[in-house]
Amino acid sequence: MELITVATFAFLLTVKHTVCDLALQRLFPADKKFYFDPPAHTHYFHHGLGSFLVGLMFGWPFALLIGAIDYFVHWHVDYTKTIIRDHYNMQPTEDRYWVLQTFDQALHFATYYGFVLLAISL
Repeated sequence: MELITVATFAFLLTVKHTVCDLALQRLFPADKKFYFDPPAHTHYFHHGLGSFLVGLMFGWPFALLIGAIDYFVHWHVDYTKTIIRDHYNMQPTEDRYWVLQTFDQALHFATYYGFVLLAISL
């Protein structure tokens, strides 16, 4: 696989993430403290759909796989982050809140790194 293809895939996953976690999440707010909250699942679906669309560059089976994984992982990372944040009453004015946010984002990008490794193995 060509390096430019891998780099483009990684870049598009990053763009997808920023669109879903910033713009779309602002347009479709959700309370992620409920495991089966429909608005929260709209957010997770946006991530899964975005990864599916990016993954189409390697074919629909690969796209379907990473879309489903992203939906599932995003759901559980965001839900867990919200439970921890609420349990410890973390506020955006506190450093610990931003440490938790950083860990959340690192887990999402670790997922995309896994997608890149998976793509390379095709």
